[in-house]
Amino acid sequence: MWVGNGPVRPNFHPLGTELRNWLMRKGDVSVFSFDDNWFTNSYTYDASVLVVAFASIVNDCHAFANSTEPLDSLEAEIRCVRLYTENVLYTARLCEAFIKQLLFCSSFPEEDYHGSALGSLLSKDCNSCRPNKEKRHKISLLGSLAHRYHLCHSYELCLNEHVKIVNRRRDIEAAHSGVTKLAQKFVRKPVSEIRKKFEKECLDLGNSFIHMLHHISDLEDKMLAELNHFIREEAQRVCPAITFSQSQDIPSHRAES
Repeated sequence: MWVGNGPVRPNFHPLGTELRNWLMRKGDVSVFSFDDNWFTNSYTYDASVLVVAFASIVNDCHAFANSTEPLDSLEAEIRCVRLYTENVLYTARLCEAFIKQLLFCSSFPEEDYHGSALGSLLSKDCNSCRPNKEKRHKISLLGSLAHRYHLCHSYELCLNEHVKIVNRRRDIEAAHSGVTKLAQKFVRKPVSEIRKKFEKECLDLGNSFIHMLHHISDLEDKMLAELNHFIREEAQRVCPAITFSQSQDIPSHRAES
């Protein structure tokens, strides 16, 4: 963020880091309103709203998996499908929003990623090769961010884990045409067994998501360090008497677990 001719603060918030910590029961998450006028990065506002919505879904999943409320087995299966579907879709949407808020602070043109789904952020055809008749090579916007901070090796090793999130989202969306045959899940069985299976599925999904958030958190840390270093240098150059303080009171609401 710039005021006049000088930078004053980074134009994003480390929401991926906060959510990872919250999922590991190490902190709370933030939500920002456009009325705060704290960022010009619209993806930060969008991502913060998705975070608190996702936190509510996680709490609902936990409550259902550990509840002893009497339920008909069919009703229990339907509730599993609804909660798991919401979990999967929000997981992918959050990854997209976290990556886009970082890309907004880079030199990538916004048209390259604004309408992109997660799969395209991980791998897409190079737009510069479009005029050529030969097959276009693949680029990764997220991988390019990782490369700047020398994190590309760990990113490449874990790409398959990232793609799992994309595949889960695709499978859920395909369910609208009956491809995943969700009706086959509706077999009469004890509700306790249904809850136990649901809890395992959510834990598997959560572990993959936390893994992805680990990489996003690394990028957030590196980018914040680079931006804060740049801000300090600019502050000293413009007015050497100013001492820069990294701790700033950001007007946000805290959403507790």
